[in-house]
Amino acid sequence: MRSTIKVLVVDDSALIRQMLTRALALDPAVEIVGTAKTGLEAIEKAHQLQPAVITLDIEMPELSGLEALPHIIKSTPARVVMLSSLSDAETTYQALDQGAVDFMVKPASGFATSLAALTDELLKKIKIAYRVSPDLRLVSRRERSGSGASPKPPVAGKGVAAVRVVAIAASTGGPPALETVFSGLSRDLEAAYLIVQHLPVGFTESLARRLQRVTDITVTEADSGMSVDEGVAYLAPHGVHMSLEGRALKRIALEDTPSMHGVKPAADPTLESAASHFAERSVGVVLTGMGSDGARGLQTIREAGGETIAQDEATSVVWGMPGAAARSGAAARVVPLGGVAAEIRRAVRG
Repeated sequence: MRSTIKVLVVDDSALIRQMLTRALALDPAVEIVGTAKTGLEAIEKAHQLQPAVITLDIEMPELSGLEALPHIIKSTPARVVMLSSLSDAETTYQALDQGAVDFMVKPASGFATSLAALTDELLKKIKIAYRVSPDLRLVSRRERSGSGASPKPPVAGKGVAAVRVVAIAASTGGPPALETVFSGLSRDLEAAYLIVQHLPVGFTESLARRLQRVTDITVTEADSGMSVDEGVAYLAPHGVHMSLEGRALKRIALEDTPSMHGVKPAADPTLESAASHFAERSVGVVLTGMGSDGARGLQTIREAGGETIAQDEATSVVWGMPGAAARSGAAARVVPLGGVAAEIRRAVRG
């Protein structure tokens, strides 16, 4: 008999608990082993029921999800998917830093949420989380603690048109991985950066602020028409694909075209555009994430004479995207997360 994915649902709202359990009950591969309504109860039931995956609300009485998370990570093998609202974006990133493997925006109480849409997203998150080895939950945190230069105060962009570009793709496990990478990069590198991180609406701006804390590179949410300058990192906003336009002066172009790989923004259009506009002066990087987005774009950069880098399996939360790039031969170098920044520095300076 095929084993099921044992899930504990934690939320202080009875309505949300009901919606989540109804959604999960639709898949025979998932077994709901229990529910909890406080952080303390979540810790107790995590020990008692030994779930493989826990959906954990952030705001709860007695002990918040963020406060309960370290206890769960330290003492159980459960993978944690955080349930977040738009107002919890900063707290959600803290949870990812502390070992949560993924998050999803929770349905609001008192409003008619499509059970079909909720079910699709939640089951996908649960199944991705289940594939994550418990040992990998704190890899990105350990990598960050020993890598890169000390954070420096952010300064304004150089105002110099970039002659090199580094295009970076990430998905599940990406925010902490991006922090690790950018903590090892600084504005003295003569390059601009294009970042595509698969995120729900409302979370891009907060990620930009978090990345800004670990580097003196100017990190900004991209907007159409922005000039592509040295020392600036452009983060693709939700709901549009990011590419480049222009001849001598390169500018950001945002396009509301159909989703690719089920996501928008997708990394492939950005990496392919980097190859088209910068050729051998482009560097492509694919970090942890589910699926294969980025592999085709990375291949385009390699064929144009640029450098290509992928995160290795041992340090990836999910080795889907970088694994696809490695297996296809698109990634010339496959390195641990802690070595990605050094590879980018080498590629830009080389």
